[in-house]
Amino acid sequence: MPSVTLSIESVLAVLDVVGLPALFVVFVLKGALVGKIFPTSVCLSGYVVLTGPTRAGAVSLVVLVTVAHVIGQFAVYTGSRRYGEELVAAVPYLHLEPSSDRFRRVDRWFDRYGDLAVFGTNVIPWSRGLIAIPAGVSAYPRRRYFVHVGSSTLLYHGVYVAVPLFGLAALG
Repeated sequence: MPSVTLSIESVLAVLDVVGLPALFVVFVLKGALVGKIFPTSVCLSGYVVLTGPTRAGAVSLVVLVTVAHVIGQFAVYTGSRRYGEELVAAVPYLHLEPSSDRFRRVDRWFDRYGDLAVFGTNVIPWSRGLIAIPAGVSAYPRRRYFVHVGSSTLLYHGVYVAVPLFGLAALG
């Protein structure tokens, strides 16, 4: 049993040093659609389970990953504003063509629902971030984009931190 305890302590020590900076990088990539290869919801909830942050720590964690995700999404928004829909082809690990049904569906959602689409697609796991492209192409106002993406992403990440925290509290 001593080696298991030592291993757990080692993992926690590493998380203490590199956990938050690593999460920040992963969530910037996720927001920029590059991180779609990372299971960020699992990483975030797992980090909470392993570190058991205080309430203040949990709030800080939610703010950190939200800011990181919004930075990544804003990069896509800005890039699509400048380069158009073809920016999608330049994003690594994103297998999405502007002519695909999935992309066109997000584009139609944006055209039809505007603000609601920007907010809503950021709380739906499979569509998160894609709205940045039609929003950027259409010159959707930056401030409104930040408000809707920031608030929906804060809500989304808040859930992924709160659920394991409540689970840990129920167990403890």
